[in-house]
Amino acid sequence: MNKEYIQKTNWYLIFLALIIGVSVAGYIGKTPPAIPSIRIDLALSLVMAGWVVSIFSTMGSVTGMMAGMYADRVGRVKIIVYALVLISFGSILGAYSNSTTMLLLSRVIEGTGYIGTMAILPALIAGLASDQHRAFAVSLFSSVTPLGMAITMIAAPVVIHQYGWRNLWWITGISTIAFMILALIAFKGIDAQTLRNKQPYWSNIKKTTSTPGPWLISICFMTYTFQWYAIMVWLPTFVIEERGLELKLAAGLAAAAVTINIFGNLFGAWLIHRGISRWILISIGTFIMGLSSIFIFPNILPDFLRFGLVLVFSFLGALQPSAVMASVPIHSPTPAQLGSTNGLVYQGSQIGHLFGPPVVAWFVTYTGDWNQIGWVLFMGTMLNLALAQWMRIIEKKSGSLNHCNQ
Repeated sequence: MNKEYIQKTNWYLIFLALIIGVSVAGYIGKTPPAIPSIRIDLALSLVMAGWVVSIFSTMGSVTGMMAGMYADRVGRVKIIVYALVLISFGSILGAYSNSTTMLLLSRVIEGTGYIGTMAILPALIAGLASDQHRAFAVSLFSSVTPLGMAITMIAAPVVIHQYGWRNLWWITGISTIAFMILALIAFKGIDAQTLRNKQPYWSNIKKTTSTPGPWLISICFMTYTFQWYAIMVWLPTFVIEERGLELKLAAGLAAAAVTINIFGNLFGAWLIHRGISRWILISIGTFIMGLSSIFIFPNILPDFLRFGLVLVFSFLGALQPSAVMASVPIHSPTPAQLGSTNGLVYQGSQIGHLFGPPVVAWFVTYTGDWNQIGWVLFMGTMLNLALAQWMRIIEKKSGSLNHCNQ
């Protein structure tokens, strides 16, 4: 048994890693409720506001695999700590932004710290779990993003109303500084006990990218985040501008949609633990997302039914990230490429986050309404259905089709 995989699961440290992920995910959730205030403060167009949201994912969309690979080499805890420092600095810098350029720069810095934590924390969790619990423990990580977003989206309107969006940026920065200090204390010695990858970078890149498995789950994650973030990010703006709701209620509806995604992720993790095949969960999740999105934006159904579809979209769509995260230890070529494989997967998610909101903003600006957005999102569903079938064939050949505890 090499040092990467242990006999006993350390649930305490896994829980801490999950909480750190929640704090970092708050950086995504703080922006949608703040968009109306930021647009007024800095005179932003709808498209530019979309880039303020999505440029956060710029670095992650191109460096995810390298971040995971570098962490495998120098130490996962070390990179997580550095990344928490970076994301905190970006948030505090953003609080002082007096121009669009400075705000965008701060978001890029935040995004660099984000990928340095979120691409590596699942690999850290995998190393803290036994063979029996590994897939389940890693799949739990899929819930941290909606949980962090929900907490911030619920708290943000209160903070913005009382103190302004800039103080919200200060609060998120201080919180991740606190978790950086806690990580230094709690994770001390973990890197020394973890197997280091001493292979050349090119060798690791070749091993990670030369098999289809990592690419399939990365693209699946990309398509999911493109669809999910596109609706979650613009839901407050849509209901304010198109349905005439106030910010607090609009943010509450969006937070409810994000919150139910948490339970969908946990439900997916439970199904995986029960032995349901990952390709089935991806297929069900993407089909429901695509179908429901067609009816969310057109003014065909009553508003309460349209919001009900948003909840269905978010809850059952969450079966996908659970399945994707559980697939990482299985599709990683070897344990030494666990970080780089997870980095590639998160790179895909960041690409989806990067382009989802601006594409929706551009399409709405170009067509002049929101009615056809669902059909744009449905194209991603068609892609994921095909990728899930490909994944099924690969896992059937490798004998891991129903093996959830590898």
